[in-house]
Amino acid sequence: MSELIKDIFAPQLEFEGTDNSLKFNKLFCDLYRIELFKDGLDLILTKVLERDLKFEVRIIKGWDTNVGCYLTEQEKVFNKLLGSFSTKIKKKIILRNLACNVMAHEMAHALEFESAISLGEEFRVAIGLDMKNRWPQSVTLKAQIQRLMVDALKTYKPQQFLSELFARYFELLSISRDVVLTGEFTTAEVMDHFVNTTKFIREIFNPAIRSKIDWNISEETNQMIESIKLSELQQKFQEKIESFHKYGGSGGWAKNVRSNASYQLGWKKFEAIEGANNKTLPK
Repeated sequence: MSELIKDIFAPQLEFEGTDNSLKFNKLFCDLYRIELFKDGLDLILTKVLERDLKFEVRIIKGWDTNVGCYLTEQEKVFNKLLGSFSTKIKKKIILRNLACNVMAHEMAHALEFESAISLGEEFRVAIGLDMKNRWPQSVTLKAQIQRLMVDALKTYKPQQFLSELFARYFELLSISRDVVLTGEFTTAEVMDHFVNTTKFIREIFNPAIRSKIDWNISEETNQMIESIKLSELQQKFQEKIESFHKYGGSGGWAKNVRSNASYQLGWKKFEAIEGANNKTLPK
């Protein structure tokens, strides 16, 4: 986990009860596994660093089913130099369930606010093209789209639909296999189905918020992402080895990989092959 994430969030992260900042920071870092999220996550970090955004983690009590919310409150501040009051907007994300999907959903609402982009224009067209009379081939992805973006919207007012669809697109990506190991579909499957929405985020939304991101944060998270990619390669290699011995290999892990040195040798060969393959891809 990046020390940068830990240091930035520390003064702006509060817990009701047990401090679970280690888990919070890890979940936030995990969302960087989705390339499309980077600009948004960098902007969230920028706002937290500027003390312009605060996170609170509260425990769900009783029959309350609200797992999170994004709040903006107007506060009057007296300026001693000018001798007058000014209005300041306080921004807060409240999480009542510490999970990637809840974080992604509520942060998407915050990013919508920060972008000042009207979702009633290009986004409305994009999401309409992606959802009208279209369903993905993946049964599990279809079920999640039905649950999050069709059934759940029945409890919202029509004027809230676009904002919710925007947040739920990010939520869908956050429960993909690329972020959560138990995910039943990949990020690519989500992006392939929501091809117009993905294009809107990549070509319109992200460029609009990029100028608001702290340059140092953007550079630091670039390095963190490289570390995440390396750990993903190691994990894929481990999965390939285990799958081989489970379904097609002879003997178990202990018999076939006799020492840690053997594993390291195999990993280096795998890494070299992956590196060579990546070099052939267009930038």
